[in-house]
Order: sequence, then structure tokens, then C-alpha cells
Amino acid sequence: MKQKTFNRYLISILISILLVVSSNSFAKSFIDDAANYTVRFRVLVDHPFVEDTDEDRIIRSWVGAGFVVDKSLGLIVTNAHVSGVGNTFIKIAFKGERFVKAKLIYVDPEIDLALVRVNPDQMPLNSTAGKLSCDKSIANGTAVAAYGHPKGLKFSATRGIISNQRFLYGKEVIQTDAAINTGNSGGPLINLDTGLIVGVNKATIKKSSGIGLAIPSYLLCKILDLYKAGKSPLPMEVPIKFAKDNETDQYNKVSELHLDGKILEIGSSLVKVNDELIKTPADMSYILRGLDGKAKFTFKNKDREKEYFIDLKKKQNSIYRDYINLAGAVIAAKNYEKISSEQRPFYIHSIKVGSDADIYGIWKDCWIKYVNATIPKSLSDIAKITKGKKEVNLITSCYTSRQGFLTLDYSVRLELEKDNIEFVNR
Repeated sequence: MKQKTFNRYLISILISILLVVSSNSFAKSFIDDAANYTVRFRVLVDHPFVEDTDEDRIIRSWVGAGFVVDKSLGLIVTNAHVSGVGNTFIKIAFKGERFVKAKLIYVDPEIDLALVRVNPDQMPLNSTAGKLSCDKSIANGTAVAAYGHPKGLKFSATRGIISNQRFLYGKEVIQTDAAINTGNSGGPLINLDTGLIVGVNKATIKKSSGIGLAIPSYLLCKILDLYKAGKSPLPMEVPIKFAKDNETDQYNKVSELHLDGKILEIGSSLVKVNDELIKTPADMSYILRGLDGKAKFTFKNKDREKEYFIDLKKKQNSIYRDYINLAGAVIAAKNYEKISSEQRPFYIHSIKVGSDADIYGIWKDCWIKYVNATIPKSLSDIAKITKGKKEVNLITSCYTSRQGFLTLDYSVRLELEKDNIEFVNR
């Protein structure tokens, strides 16, 4: 009897060892496969918008990762903070290959995703498209690998697990302890049990002990489906502000519904969109992508439910944002929600070092109020007012501090000595 028990114990150990070896073998295979669909990004930006700057610094070049999602169309996905949001020159490279030009075709203003296209004929024969998981949830504890080029270590992986899928900083993200470093952004987060891509690597929480974040791949699946069907995947502008309940981690509580000039449903919860249940604003956004016209919103307050049909419009794709290059200062609208009280159509996104705008004291993160004693109505209006002028007088307004709300106005006399004024109308 003892011998039989020992034999069973020995067999169970051997089976466990074989399963571990088999699992590691599959994981190695999936990571090797990633080298055929993951690419390197090299990006230069000219006339950067504020989204392509870092506090006071203007970042004019950076690197990152991405991966092929459709080889026949030459479609590659990455983060918006890797591709840039406009006015960027992008090159991508497969493993062992030289860099080739790519075109930015879609930037998502909400979830930090972008699509670029490369000529399929310039893709290596052994290149493939990554296989996406389009499931809305993934089990906590699932083994994953973050693949990319961390700290310049090209085409390498770090292993970890899925810690949680959560709503954080107004976005739905996957939390993982797989190390995500500079150069990983935009690369695939791979399920080591299936080989499917479950997320797009995004960032690490600063001053944390290796808490990485990724964008769930099911969001990318819907964007791709809409794009390939010839529909706009852009999220909708919704006239609702939400208030987080820290005690219950409730995210769908409404602080304001702006409708017909009124503020409604304060303190209610948004429970359904087009009759589908929601728990977070991310659920709402997912349901609304691809829709046109009106949508049905159901609010609940105690035992009362009330429905509204609200006409919606899509958010702006920053690729097509009009701007003025005012002697080295990039002037354009800033992408605020329509319900924001801060509408700054003539926002100063960036200043080129050494330009006339820089020399004469135009500052980034301020906005223009008057041009030559005139209140401009549009960017084209500024272009008309300043056309042919060698001197332009501006009144700009700036916050007195980053955290404060007080502003100061400044008078700026801009002389055009070496730079011109250019209106880019898209």
C-alpha cells in the first residue's frame, strides 16, 4: 500500500513538472512570436500641440513601440503619446529591418490609442498581425508579458500577472506587475496562456513599486471594427460630469447633466445607456462609440428612474485641428469638453526656442484675448488681422500659478524679424 501511495505521489510530481515545462515552452513561443508583429517607433514633432509637451518642456522627438493589427492594410496600433497627436513625422521598424515612413491616420482623444499605416509592401515577409482578445474582462492572476523596447533594450519581454482591471484616472485600464518602462509604451501585453494580446502597454504609476497600466484590447477591437467598416471610431461628447464616491468606489454618480441650458440630475446615478447597464463612464463611452444622433440615458435617484434622449456629436480628431504658427508660437483650440467653463479657442500650445515669439515673451499655456486691439472670432480672423504686419500687439492671459484659478493679462509687442505667421487650415 505504501509503495502504491508513493508511486501516485511520484506520478503527480512528474505531471506537475511536465505542466510547468509545457507552460514555459508555450510562453517562450508566444514571446518569440511577438517579435514578428511588434515594431519600433521613432517620432519627430513639428509645431507641437500641448498634448505633445511635458509641463514646461517641449519634447520634439521620442521612441516607443507598437504592433501590427492588420497586415493587409498595413495597420499598426500604438499609444497616442507615442505617435503624437498631430504634426508628427513617424517612422517604424520591424526587428532586424530599417526604419520606413508611416502615416498617422487616427488619434483617440480619450484612451491614448493611435493608428498608423505603413505601405504593406514595405513589411517583411515573416511579419504577422498580433491576435487580439476581444473579451471585456480577463481573470486576475493571469500570467502576462509586456513586450517592447524597455530603456532601449529592443524586442524584449517582462513577465508578470494581471493584478486587476479597474477604472482609474477616468479611464478603464489593466493593472499589472509586469514591468512597463520607457520604450514599452504602445507594445502588446500578451496572455501567456493563450498568446492573445489582452492590452496595449501604456505607463507605470509614478513613485510606485512597479505598478504598470495597459489599455484593454477589447476597446481596440471596437475601434478597429468601426474603422474597417468606414465608420468613425471617435468617442462622443456627452454633456455629463461625474463625481467619484470614494467610500463605495462608485463612478457613475452624476454631478451635472447639462441639457437645454439647465443643470439636471445632480446626485443621481447613470445606470443605463441605450438600455445597457453601466458601472463607469468607460462603459458609457464604449456603448456610444460608432453611434450617430440621439442616445438614450437612464438616471436613477433612490427609487426614481428618468430617461432622456440626448443628441450627441463626436469629439474632435486632433489630426485635423486647425492652428496658427504665430512666429514660432502654436495657437489652436485646446480640447476641453464642451461642458467645461474654460473655453480657450486661442490657446498657446508651444513656443519654438529662439523664435520671434520666444524672444518677445509669448508664453506657453497662456491664451490670446486681443490682437491689435481687436477681439478675434476665429483662427482665420487672427490670420487676417496679422497678415502683412511686421509688428503685432497682443493681450494674453495666463494663470498666476499651476494650481490657482486667478489670471493676469500681459501686453506683448511681437516684432516679426525672422519668422512668419502661418495659418494651417485642415
